Amino acid sequence: MKRILPALVLVLAALAAPAQPALAGDARAMPRPPAVIFDTDMDFDDAATLAYLSQEHRAGRIDLRAITVTEAGAGLPGRAIRHARCLAQRLGLRGVAVADSPATGPDSFPADLRQLFDRVLTAATPGCAGDETPSRTRAPELIRRLVRAEPSIQIIATGPLTNVAAALPYSAARLTTMGGAVAVGGNLCCGTPPEFDGSQEFNYWLDPAAARAALTRSRGSVRMVSLDAANQVPITAAFLDRLAADHAAAAADTVLEIVTHPEVRPLIDAGLLYWWDPLAAMSAVHPGHVTFTAGRVDVVTDGPSAGRTVLSPSGRLLQYGTAAGTAAFERRFLDTLNGRT
Repeated sequence: MKRILPALVLVLAALAAPAQPALAGDARAMPRPPAVIFDTDMDFDDAATLAYLSQEHRAGRIDLRAITVTEAGAGLPGRAIRHARCLAQRLGLRGVAVADSPATGPDSFPADLRQLFDRVLTAATPGCAGDETPSRTRAPELIRRLVRAEPSIQIIATGPLTNVAAALPYSAARLTTMGGAVAVGGNLCCGTPPEFDGSQEFNYWLDPAAARAALTRSRGSVRMVSLDAANQVPITAAFLDRLAADHAAAAADTVLEIVTHPEVRPLIDAGLLYWWDPLAAMSAVHPGHVTFTAGRVDVVTDGPSAGRTVLSPSGRLLQYGTAAGTAAFERRFLDTLNGRT
C-alpha cells in the first residue's frame, strides 16, 4: 500500500493540472513558410517589391533568405547594393543576406533613368550612409549555395536574369520572373537604341542570352509574369491618393516616398510606370492575382528583336501571364504594405 499511494498521488495531480499545449509537436505540425531569394536590379519598382516582401516575411508567409543584386539593369555599380542594404535596414530585414554581381549583358539601361532612380532610392533611405563595398560572396554563388541547402527554394527575379543564369545549374527551385511580352508589344523607351524593333520587354532585352538560359535550362518550374499581365496594373493617381491617406508602416512609407518623388510623379502622370515587379512577387506568394497559361516560350538572342519572347515549338514549356486582377492586386498591395494581411 505504501508503494501504491505515491503513484496514485502523482496520477491525481496530473489529472488536476491544466492541459499544456504540446509546443514541440505544434511547431512540427506548422507548415514552414516557403524560402525565397529575391533577385533584383534595384529599380524603383524593385524597391517597392522589397517593401512588399518585407511585410510578407514579417507575417511569416515567406522566409526571405537573400537579396541578390544584379548590375545588369537599372542599378548603378556600387549604388545598387547600397540601396538594397539601406532598404533592408529601413524595412527591418536583419539577417537577410545581400549579395551583388558586376556581370552585365550586351545592352545598357538608359543612363538618364539610371541616374534618376539612383536619386529616388537615395531619397527613400534618409540617414543611411550606405555601404557600396561589393559582397564577399557574389550573387550567383549565393544563389547556388542556398539552392543546394534547400532545393525547393523559390527565386523571384524582377530584373535581367544575369545572376539567375550565372547560377545554373540549380536544382528544383521554382523561378518566377518579371519579363517578356508574348501577345503584346514591348516597353523599350527613353533613349534605348533605335536599331531595336520595340517588341522587347526591358529586362530580357538587357541580357537576352541570360533570359533564354534561365527560362530554358532551369530544372524547376518557371512562371513568367510578362507584360501581357503586368500592363493591367498601371500606377495611377487614384492609387497614390489611397496610399497617401493610408501609410501606417515603414513599408508603406517607403513606397509612398518613391512614387511621389518629384522626378517620378511626371512619369506616372504620363502613363509610363506600372507595378510590374510587385505584381510578379505577389503572384509567387498568393496565387490567383495573375492568370497564367501554358506555352512553349523562347527568347530571341540577337538582331533587331533581341530579347523578344516568342511562342515556339523549340521553346521551354512554362506558365506565362495573360491577365491580372487590377483591383484585387491594389487591395492586397496596400493592405500588405500596411501589415494588415
